[in-house]
Amino acid sequence: MLIETRRKDIVWNYIGTIVSMAGGFALIPFLVHFLSEDELGLWYVYMAIANLAVLFEFGFDPTFARNIVYVVSGSKKLSSKGCDRVLSGEGVDWHFLNVVIHSAKVIYGGIALLVLIGLSTFGTAYICYVSAEISSVEIWLSWALFCVAVFFNIYFLWSLTLLRGYGDVAGESRARTYSKLIQLLGSAALLVTGMGLLGVAIGYLTSSLLLRLFAIKYLHSHSDVERERKLDGKKPTWQETREVLGAVGHVACRDGVVSFANYASTQAITIISSLFLGLAATGVFSIILQLANAIVNFAAAYPKSYYPALQSYFVQGNRKKQVEIISTGIVAYWALFVLGTFGVVAAILPLIPLLKPGMEIDLWLFLGMSIYMGLWSQHGLFCNYIVSMNEIPYMVGYLVAAIIGIGLSGLFCGAANLGCWGIVLGQAISQILYNNWKWPRYLCRKLQTNYLALLSGGLRHWKVFLAKELRHS
Repeated sequence: MLIETRRKDIVWNYIGTIVSMAGGFALIPFLVHFLSEDELGLWYVYMAIANLAVLFEFGFDPTFARNIVYVVSGSKKLSSKGCDRVLSGEGVDWHFLNVVIHSAKVIYGGIALLVLIGLSTFGTAYICYVSAEISSVEIWLSWALFCVAVFFNIYFLWSLTLLRGYGDVAGESRARTYSKLIQLLGSAALLVTGMGLLGVAIGYLTSSLLLRLFAIKYLHSHSDVERERKLDGKKPTWQETREVLGAVGHVACRDGVVSFANYASTQAITIISSLFLGLAATGVFSIILQLANAIVNFAAAYPKSYYPALQSYFVQGNRKKQVEIISTGIVAYWALFVLGTFGVVAAILPLIPLLKPGMEIDLWLFLGMSIYMGLWSQHGLFCNYIVSMNEIPYMVGYLVAAIIGIGLSGLFCGAANLGCWGIVLGQAISQILYNNWKWPRYLCRKLQTNYLALLSGGLRHWKVFLAKELRHS
């Protein structure tokens, strides 16, 4: 069963990315207008904590998705390096697929419970510390709902992982898009009615529950796969589940370390800001980070759409198609990054002072953050290509860069008193020293090419593709 990336996968991935971006942008005016500066900063702290909590799935999300791709592509056995390609065949072992899915449910359920306990204790202590001056019943109710939402977000990851493993990027994107739209509309409506931070938390919880319902709906659309799965009368045994968890655990743990390092290099910026700059400044800085993050997510949507296809071609041993996917993906990434940055500068930044008089966004700080995020996201794409080939050689590099980045950010922001620029420069320097250049070069050497050759090959492909599209139109 060969997985191909369909046009609708790309289209829906972009719709999902644009809705996520637009939703974040569209909610900013409501957040800025109806929340105080301290409440706005606290909400972004919530978001940073949520992103941290999701990391406690510790790499099982991408690892399970890759392994489901391997199984539906014909692999009959998983190993600590991903899959045994020698045993790959045309038929799908449906019982083995059921064992992998059952293992995912087990691990996500356990992680979600542990995270809920952690948020209820250590998370509550942290929120108590940073919100001491604005503490109220409303804030604690919003925090309680937020913790429940994070629990559901983690547990129901198995359904989104399964969609991605089936190669149904469109189905996953639809589920995320519809739930995000409902969150946006619900949160905005509740903010207008005066519910403040509690209203935003209710919208977030509603989105978490509906995301699961939409994902299950699109899983049922794979009637052929689901029918074959149900024909397997054997229930997964604990021994089979342990074997799968043992096989995926090696890669997942390394993936998990990388995820924590990524968090430290991006979302942890908000927590660092709240410690050194206060909640009000954190709110402004978090808006800059949100805008830059939206740009790289928009730019990366196209190459990410091809991850399942790339993994399937790896199992099939088709190196030519792998190179084609990577080269076109990187060219598309940088073109869309430039387009997205220009769009934010021209259309979004001028609106901020109009929505909140007195709040200004430093253009150069935004551009500095965007360049940092652009380079960081690019080497992240290369690392995702590498892990699709059953390697995670970059774990130590990510971890060391994250530690250096946090140290330098704290030093520059605190001791050197460079403020927001200190955080950005600290993180950027830590990545430029190694990760930004190392992993693109590593993959190019593995594919027996170089970065410029990848770019030129991608440009040629896009030139031919666009010329063909223009002729047909």
